[in-house]
Amino acid sequence: MIKQIFHRITPYIGIFLFLVAILIVHHELKLHTIAEIFTGLEQLPMSVILLGILLTGINYLFLTGYDFLALRYLGRTVLPKNLILASLISFSISNNTGQALISGSSMRYRFYSQWGLTGMDIIKFSLFISLMYILGATTLFGITTVTSTRLIDPSLPLAQIIQWLARASLAALVVYWSIILLRKKPFIIRGMELFLPGPGLTLAQTAIAMLDLILSSLILYIFLHVHADISFYSFLAVYITAQILGLFSQIPGGLGVFEGTFLYLLGSSIPASSVFAALLVFRLVYYFVPLAISGAGLISYELLQHRTLVKKNTQATLGYLSWGIPHIFSILLALSGGLLLVSGSTPTDSGALKWLYETLPLSVVETSHLIGSMVGLLLLFMARAVRLRIDAAYFGILVLLTAGGIASLLKGFDWQEALVLGILMLLFLPSRRFFYRKSSLITMPFSWSWLAFVSIVILGTLWIGLFSYKHVEYTNDLWWRFAYNGDAPRFLRSSLVLAVMVLSFCVYRLLRVRPETAHLPTPKEINELEPIVYKALETQSHLALIGDKTILWGRNRESFLMYGTTSKYWIAMGDPVGIPESHEALAWQFREAADKNGARIAFYQVSKENLPLYLDLGMVLIKLGEEARVSLPEFDLKGGKRSRLRGTNNKLSKLGLEFVILGCDQVKARMDGLHQVSEAWLKTRKANEKGFSLGFFSESYLCRSRCGVIMQGDTILAFANLWETDNKEELSVDLMRYTPDSPGGIMEYLFIQLMLWGKSQGYQWFNLGMSPLSGFEKHPLAPMWHKIGNAVFKYGDNFYNFEGLHAYKEKFNPIWQPRYLAAPALSAPAVLLSVTGMIAGNWKGVFVK
Repeated sequence: MIKQIFHRITPYIGIFLFLVAILIVHHELKLHTIAEIFTGLEQLPMSVILLGILLTGINYLFLTGYDFLALRYLGRTVLPKNLILASLISFSISNNTGQALISGSSMRYRFYSQWGLTGMDIIKFSLFISLMYILGATTLFGITTVTSTRLIDPSLPLAQIIQWLARASLAALVVYWSIILLRKKPFIIRGMELFLPGPGLTLAQTAIAMLDLILSSLILYIFLHVHADISFYSFLAVYITAQILGLFSQIPGGLGVFEGTFLYLLGSSIPASSVFAALLVFRLVYYFVPLAISGAGLISYELLQHRTLVKKNTQATLGYLSWGIPHIFSILLALSGGLLLVSGSTPTDSGALKWLYETLPLSVVETSHLIGSMVGLLLLFMARAVRLRIDAAYFGILVLLTAGGIASLLKGFDWQEALVLGILMLLFLPSRRFFYRKSSLITMPFSWSWLAFVSIVILGTLWIGLFSYKHVEYTNDLWWRFAYNGDAPRFLRSSLVLAVMVLSFCVYRLLRVRPETAHLPTPKEINELEPIVYKALETQSHLALIGDKTILWGRNRESFLMYGTTSKYWIAMGDPVGIPESHEALAWQFREAADKNGARIAFYQVSKENLPLYLDLGMVLIKLGEEARVSLPEFDLKGGKRSRLRGTNNKLSKLGLEFVILGCDQVKARMDGLHQVSEAWLKTRKANEKGFSLGFFSESYLCRSRCGVIMQGDTILAFANLWETDNKEELSVDLMRYTPDSPGGIMEYLFIQLMLWGKSQGYQWFNLGMSPLSGFEKHPLAPMWHKIGNAVFKYGDNFYNFEGLHAYKEKFNPIWQPRYLAAPALSAPAVLLSVTGMIAGNWKGVFVK
């Protein structure tokens, strides 16, 4: 309960801290004007800005030390050029986003998984980097704050708290170093074994992280030193404090919180307008420029990696890249929306006013200003639609960018702003194929984090406007004053219109009909599922016809996703089913629905084809085992390799057994006989019916498919219901049961007959199902999960005959394909326990066959 409450209030923590930061910024700047801030920007020499850009490049190259040490900790190596590429792009993205650990982990997995690292490796990798930053920041924070107080006014209430926290940080470091020196055993976190770095590696972690922070602080220091002669050592204490508070807020890039902390701590000793001007340039140089370069670098990398595919099939290449391009555009469009809102909240250039007065009617200027602000707000919301790849978003964005560009020119001849929007529109034009999800822009879901981001941008631009026009005396007629130099009235009117738009949207969302709560499918819904199941490429989709899992429908009910729920997790069984273009939209829809209920999502037994989708959802991948598929066109009983199968087939054929395929109507007619076989099988094995990833005996379920049976006379000895696909790509079975008095090898005989029959019917593959914990890496440096899996696979016969099952399927000479669990970072053990409970039906069933 407490976790659910914390999960729901987390987005509001960021908004609260941002509001506090805005109040601090407003308080510190109340004696200054926006003209003074622009003057501070103009006083920064271009040579200093270029030096800052150079230092930023050096700092980002130095950040590769984090990745180098993390790989050393894991005992892994990659090519230096690959390490540099992965590190630079990962850090530039995580620095600009909230939840830096998650965003950095996802991007690193994108790169390092290609170079031999597993999902568990990436978890340890990210934890190591986070620990590394904490060590460096804590050490610098403690030392500089305790030994230097000249820049922090002791009379400030926060100053005493900072001093206390600094001493606590140093004490925590002493405890940590004591653990490093004395403890040799690993820590066990949710089943994952973690060794702390040794003293030498910990010292290297601390040194590199400290040097990284010193370098990044030096960039802001040279901007600020133009306006004030201050001690770098004392400045460093303030910088580390601001960095830590910004990181704690989880606001992207610590926006607002970082600046507010600086103004609060330095406002009494340095003019606040000068500090704010330096912070603006630092934000641009250190955050936005690397982000833009990394976005271009990421696309270039993918194109270079797949240049052969580009030459042969541009369509396929763009499909492969579609996971990242909409995300990049989403960020750029959100920034463009913020740019338009800020532009509408600040005064028009005096030179432009003269041009407007001589060229355009006042009505055009007033209308353009209002349209520009409205476009900015709509871009913030539409950026979410771009991230979700909604088809209507493509045309909506083109209209908005065009309108925004024209409005920028007509409201104040802001050609730089119009140029940015024009370039973005040109880049956006070729991306039509990425927007394939059929959905409504009005009813599209918004995550709490996105709403928090939009709220922060709107509140920030509102403050900028109030600050820009604080010298204007407010009167009632100000709302109705129309003039070329009437920037303040225009800001008030546009703010009112934007407030009405936001309020109307919120009221609509609150009053609209809420979606139905999750429920098991009705017989009518299962009838709707059936044609989609038979059109699927994989037979695993037949699990939806059992009716024990909730169904999440895609748009137009042409696709679906089946899942089970616990109090903490919503777990999908397999990949989304249906038209491939809807899979990503379904996955995000699934995540958003779970998020509203305070749950986290996972995907069980997913294929390798959809791994980029789950990485895009911010999940880690754990190998579960391998699935055995037999190529039916190549299957026969000839040759030495098939001698055992041939022997079983000949032996049971001589006993007068008959293999028969029962149609759906025949299955219904022979239901009593099938039920008797099932009951005898369960009684002999002392087993209970399972579920979720396995079928159970149900008349309605069995009557939906054909059934292969072995008969002796008119008596059914064994049966298996068939999973088929209309395109004859795959054939498989679910329930496999036989009577206790059946001859030995009867199930093997049934499999042989089914494969021969499937071959005659033109099927391409026979799916024998998954062999859990098989195919794990046996290298000495393999991840701990693989080592545990190999041990259980080999010695776990008391729990489950993993090795025997794999050997049995190996007799058919199958092709093995991996299956994975996609789960949130550090949650894989808990998810696997939840899945085990779902399959068994309850926790008692986990310990009973």
